[in-house]
Amino acid sequence: MSLSDILPFPVAARGVFMEHLNIKEIPTLRDPAFLMAFAGWNDASSAATTAASFLAENLGGHVFASIESDPFYNFQDMRPTVHLDSEGKRRITWPANLFYACETPQLPHDVIVYVGVEPHLQWNMFVNHVYEIVQKCDVRIAVTIGALLADVYHRSDVRITGSSTNPEISRRLGIRSSRYEGPTGIVGILNKRFQEASLPAVSVWANVPHYVNVSPNPKATLSLIRRLSEFLSCPFNLSEMESQAREFEDKVDLALEKNKAVREYVEELRRRSEESAPEETEPGTLPSGDEIARELQKYLREHREDTDENTDEEKN
Repeated sequence: MSLSDILPFPVAARGVFMEHLNIKEIPTLRDPAFLMAFAGWNDASSAATTAASFLAENLGGHVFASIESDPFYNFQDMRPTVHLDSEGKRRITWPANLFYACETPQLPHDVIVYVGVEPHLQWNMFVNHVYEIVQKCDVRIAVTIGALLADVYHRSDVRITGSSTNPEISRRLGIRSSRYEGPTGIVGILNKRFQEASLPAVSVWANVPHYVNVSPNPKATLSLIRRLSEFLSCPFNLSEMESQAREFEDKVDLALEKNKAVREYVEELRRRSEESAPEETEPGTLPSGDEIARELQKYLREHREDTDENTDEEKN
């Protein structure tokens, strides 16, 4: 995805110090795109957080900010873990919410990657902390990454669905604004906040077979990384993950051989998937990464031109 024509959206006044947001430094980034993934309800088979972690590592990201865990988690539901380090000393690991700054000189823009855990408590405060980073780093577009359980066959191509809180972006990408009503996750709350702030936001989801809800799911992770790689116009070496995805499919096949009832159900899913007309596009299915890049670039360029014209009129 090329973001060379990023729209300089106005942001609200700089925020004040927030007690539970730790910022080591404000990185100097060029028109950053903000990619986010949360472990928990939004992360079936850990596909989203694994994809985000891969991107942070392969884009050379370094942690520049974090959100403390104490106010936001019920530690009886999500207990800290204890392990021994190389010297035999006991270490405690708490839920982590980390912001990675990725300077990407090979691209016309930089990237911020967030990898965290969906909070249990005080969601409004948590969202304020995330949005503080958006403001301080002059984020130009936000992309939330998720994975959901669905009635899909494990050997079919992973269906990637998406939505946007911006009606014009939805129209350009040929996707509907979400009509879902019911319980939502932190991703839904964040996207609402971005909408209120007029920050363009896209949500990208991988559909994971509900009968193989194991972590990690390398096939779903691979599909998310491929789509985000196109979105960023940044190729990655995915040979190892492609091998893991093939091995994953083979292991699922072996497991199904031992369970007749589940195997019959999965065979029905396979039959339905083969009978589906390839030209039919289900509602919410995202177009190719190239199409997304082209339409978003056009949208941002047009809005930049509108902003420049308004600025010139004000000067006159």
